[in-house]
Parts: sequence; C-alpha cells; structure tokens
Amino acid sequence: MKKFLTVLVLLFSLAFVSACDNGGNDDNNGNGKDDNGSATDEFWDKDGNGIPDWQEKEITLKYATWQYTNPEMITIDVVMIDKFMEKYPNITVEMQVVGEDYEWDENFLGLLESNNLPDVFLVRRLESFLPFNILADITDYYEHDPDTNFIFPSVKDLGVYAGRRFAIPTFIYPKPWFINLDLLDAASISKPKYDWTVEQMISIAKGATNQANHIYGMTTENYFTREYPKVLKIKQNAEVGKSWYSFSFDGEKFNFDDPVMLTGANQMRESIDQNYNKPGFSDEELEEWYGRPDFIPTYGGKVAIWSEATWSIKDHFEEMNFNWDVYPGPNLVTGGNTDISGVSALSANKDAAYQLLKWMSFGEEGILSRFEIYEESGQELYQQANNFPYPIVDYGLDSQGVNKIWESIPYGEVANGFVAPEFLEGLRNGAYWANKEVIGWDAVNSATNEYFYDIISGETDYASVMDAIVADADRAFADAIEAMRDMLGF
Repeated sequence: MKKFLTVLVLLFSLAFVSACDNGGNDDNNGNGKDDNGSATDEFWDKDGNGIPDWQEKEITLKYATWQYTNPEMITIDVVMIDKFMEKYPNITVEMQVVGEDYEWDENFLGLLESNNLPDVFLVRRLESFLPFNILADITDYYEHDPDTNFIFPSVKDLGVYAGRRFAIPTFIYPKPWFINLDLLDAASISKPKYDWTVEQMISIAKGATNQANHIYGMTTENYFTREYPKVLKIKQNAEVGKSWYSFSFDGEKFNFDDPVMLTGANQMRESIDQNYNKPGFSDEELEEWYGRPDFIPTYGGKVAIWSEATWSIKDHFEEMNFNWDVYPGPNLVTGGNTDISGVSALSANKDAAYQLLKWMSFGEEGILSRFEIYEESGQELYQQANNFPYPIVDYGLDSQGVNKIWESIPYGEVANGFVAPEFLEGLRNGAYWANKEVIGWDAVNSATNEYFYDIISGETDYASVMDAIVADADRAFADAIEAMRDMLGF
C-alpha cells in the first residue's frame, strides 16, 4: 500500500503542480478565505466582519436524494448531514423524503405546487426541472468559490445551460472494465497493466475466446460507439478529443458524421463477426450452454472482459467466484456518468444551500468525511455507501505533500484496480454519458437507438445509415433545444 501511495503522490505532483504552487489547499470552505481563515471575498461576507454571512444566523435547510426514501433509513447521506451540522452548528438540515428515482420528477412538481421544495437535491434530468423554475441560478456562487477551479475539465461544464449554471456534478460513477484473470491464465494470456490500450483489449478478447466451451472474450459492443470515439479523437487531435464526452458529443453537438464514429462502428461489427464479442445471449443459449436460462455469463465466469457500471455490478461481486480485477477504460478513457445536484429557486438561504451542496459533492472536507464513513461502516449503510462514487475534483497536494482525497479512496479492499493511479487518470479523461445534464441527449439517443441496434444485429452497417443517423440526431437535438428556449425564453 505504501508503494501505491508513493506512486500516486508522484503522479499527481506532476499533474497538478499549480495546486502545489498555491501552497496546497488548506480548508477554505469555498468562501474565498486565505490560509489564516480570514474572509477575503465580500461576496460571502457582505458586512465585512470576517465571518461568512451564512454562518451568522440560524438557518434550516432541507436535503433530498432518491437514496433516502424512508424516514427510518440510515444512509451515508444521513451521516454526512450530521457531520455538516457539527461543522456548522448554526445550520439545521432536515432530510426530506421525495421518492424513488423513477417518480422523482413527478413528485417534485407536486412539491413545487405546495411550496415545499427541498433546498438542495439531486436532479434526475436538467431539462425536466428548468422549465418549472425549480432550480436556482447558482452561477455567482460557483464563480466566487475558488474550489471550483479544481473540478475536472471533463465534467466542469455539466449542469450549465445558456451560459448559466443550474446544477453541479456530485460524483463520477464509473463504467470500468472487469477482467476475469482465471480465463486469461487458462488461455496463457498475461495480465495487462492498468495503462492498457484498445489494441491490447481486442487481442485479449480474441485470445480468450473459446467457442467450443462457450467462453467469450468480451460482451461490450456499445463501447465502440460510445467511449472508443473519444480515444480515437484524442489520437487525432488531443486538444479537441479531450473535450469530447461519450457518443461523439463535443459539448455543443453530436458528431455522428465524424470518421471516428465510422471507425468505431466498423470495429464493433468486426468484433461481433469474428465471434470474440458476444452482444447478447438468448434464453435458449443460456439453457443449452450453461444449464439455466437465468445464468449471467459475466458473473458466472464465462466472459474474459466486459465493461459495466459500478452501481450495477456492486451487488454481484460475491457471485464472481474467480480471480478478477477492475481496470480503467483502454487508453485511460473510462466511461460512466455523474449525478448532479441543484439548489431550489425558492430557497430563502441559497448561499448556505450552496455550501451544503458542496459538502455533499465536491468539497474537500465533505469528500474526506464520506470516505471515512465508508471505511468505518460502508457495508452497514444503505446502498450509496458502496456505489463507488469518485470525486470530480483534485485539490492537489497539501503543504505536507499529501494528496488527501485521492490517497483516501477506500475501494482498494474490493479490488486493487479501484485505487490504481491509472484508474484515477481514466476518470479525469472520462467519456461520460451526459443525459442528465445535456438538453436533448435523451432525444438523440431515442432517435438513433434503432439504427445502432440494426448495426449490432448485422442488418445494416454504419456507412449505409450514417446520413440518416446524422439527420435524425440533429433534428431531435435541435427540437429539444428549441422547445427549451420556447419554455424559458432564452
């Protein structure tokens, strides 16, 4: 472990020299305080007495998350809230039950009508809340918070609409790669290093496939049209490629006519045609090959490598009775998504609400508290304790040369790869599925889904339908944006 920490410190020393030049990052709570704790930003301290205004009065806030659906539940968020109130005794935070994820938007409209919105809350879709004036414009708070400078470029623009910020990403929920080391060993394939490449991934999948025994190299066809295009774009033009998200989105538009999408789709089709990438299993195949129709080949040890979201696979680790490890995306571009959080437009204490949002997401002290709670009782707390959330920030090294956040990630007890320096770098470069944050993303996915299904099934190829994909995607995206402009007036 000490060897890992040394490597990690060196990696982030190189990547974030600027953080060191600023003398590390002593706790400033996002209030523009210097290292002595005196207020220097009058935005937070309008009376100029050296104490942020939101710390000078009794305040009550309400917080809501779809992980908390019963007042009797003790979740990691509940414990986090308790620690926030210990830190700021003038603030009382009440957990508000809103509902499950699938009923979130509808229930919020009811709360809006009854003037009972929580002050801080998760946002299921930005485009579902914007038209109803549920979300406060928190641009000024964000811009007067120096800690926002440490947010990863790959996620920093998420939550922004028309140049104004209405939400902030909370954590990254990765979609990493899982490798069955026993299948690699059986095929005499060496375990790859964590900085593996797409070429190595394909070679491993080919070498591990054994159709006679119904063992497949991989079962991740969508990778080639989601994360892989960013890998290719970075190779073409690193500066342009780094701005890409998943699915060819560059922050402004989808680029389905870019040659990297054709390359990716063709590689996907080739992997399926050559039988080392199995896009799905019928009930009949599962019954005949593995003895039962509910058998899951990945968890059952019949697939060498696959990509899956941590929130999806976390409940199946005990089923994986083989040696395995977790890897970042090939070429250190990892998929996944973020949750986003916002402040109520009706909140009477938006400055304090912003601080609560920060504590529950990207604030350094809040993150360290979360990891400490995880290590102490993560398995005893409900669900979100073991969803493997990763920070969206890197504060660099403190005055002692320690990167406190990244050296505190507690998931290494599950698999070594979860805390490998390369895993963290893959998140920094992530190709994220941003449908929660980007207006029109879901519409584009719906408009193009059938085309990609037909490509996967072999009914067509990308070149034949590319023009149709571009036309339908552009139309769906433009319609969604225009609808939002009509509702908001900007």
